Amino acid sequence: MRSKIKGLIFDHVGLKLLSITLAFVLWFVVMNVEDSIITKSIYDIPVEMLNGDVILKNGGVYDVTEGETVNIMVKGPRSVVEGLEASNFKATADLSHLSVTNSTTIVVNTNDTISSNNSRSLTITPLNEYVTVTIEEESEKSIPVKVITTGNVKSGHALGNPAPTPNMITVKGPESVLSNIVEARAVVDVTNEDKDIEEVVRVGCIDGYGNAVQKDNVSLSAEKIKVTIPVYRTKTVPVIINTVGNPAEGFGVRNINYEPSTVIITGEGEDLSEIESISINNISVTDASETIESNVALADCLPPNIYIADDTSEIAVSVDIERVETKEVTLSPVAIKMINQNNNYKYQVSKPPILKIKVTGFQEDMLDLSIDSLNPRMSVQDMEPGEHEVQVMFDESERLTISDKYTVTVEISEK
Repeated sequence: MRSKIKGLIFDHVGLKLLSITLAFVLWFVVMNVEDSIITKSIYDIPVEMLNGDVILKNGGVYDVTEGETVNIMVKGPRSVVEGLEASNFKATADLSHLSVTNSTTIVVNTNDTISSNNSRSLTITPLNEYVTVTIEEESEKSIPVKVITTGNVKSGHALGNPAPTPNMITVKGPESVLSNIVEARAVVDVTNEDKDIEEVVRVGCIDGYGNAVQKDNVSLSAEKIKVTIPVYRTKTVPVIINTVGNPAEGFGVRNINYEPSTVIITGEGEDLSEIESISINNISVTDASETIESNVALADCLPPNIYIADDTSEIAVSVDIERVETKEVTLSPVAIKMINQNNNYKYQVSKPPILKIKVTGFQEDMLDLSIDSLNPRMSVQDMEPGEHEVQVMFDESERLTISDKYTVTVEISEK
């Protein structure tokens, strides 16, 4: 039995060793095919500037003109390289080793998100190798603080003017950078607010194109500021248009059209409660003989401490100017209604036999003009027997007017 086992082990030893060797080689080949060496490009890795204080101690400031980020080519096993991103690397540049051209080499390594074993299997090649800086004397300037709000306050409310404290801050840094900075900006979220807002928020520098200026070498006198924003209730009121002056001779104002006819206003409670309308009183029709169109800025028409709460900034006004004419109609005294008579007296119009009434209006309105539409009448209230001069009254309108005064003689006697 023992001899049989020995035979199984030692018979054809060479072939068995060859089989083991071939199996190992095959395993090695398969493993290398599955985890082959590949390369991958990774972009925009931020470069950390080291020892910049060396420049600051010498009275200067620096601005990175090239090399704020670095792109690299990574080579290594597929299992390691495929999942790599910019966040797996740390790039640095030592500003204490600047060349005569103010350049220094970028060094890129993996960070602690990659194990040391995997890190050793990688070859990292920067595609842009240098950081270049300009060195200038430090400059400073004051810039205004602007408050930007996001979101919408609760319905029926509106924001007053934001008040930042401080409203100006000082920025320091290279002149080449400061020349592009126009303001500091603070952002406040006002979503669903219905009470006055007071918050401490961070501020950032903004250039002339509205972009954030994010530079390590720019310092602000205040990194955070206090922002106070009043929150008011709103109110919808009508707009009233009043014209000033008179159109050219022979013309008149027929219609005044404007949009919008109402606006939403806001302000302090007591001030807001006193406002019932917004009047626009600066539409001049002096010597006009044709339609006048104008856009009126609402801000110029608001009372103190009152603000527009919607998007309306202007009122579009159109004043129709049309030709007017004067027409003469004949009025017989018998057509004049006599009112407030005393039942104990008799009344008779003795003169004149007829009246020529001059009516002024727009041509279209004159088409339906009649004595009945003018409703002529006179009051004899409290008049005693005798002869009296009594004024005739008429129904007038904005479009039909009677400028002259007309009287008749009435004789009153006892019955």
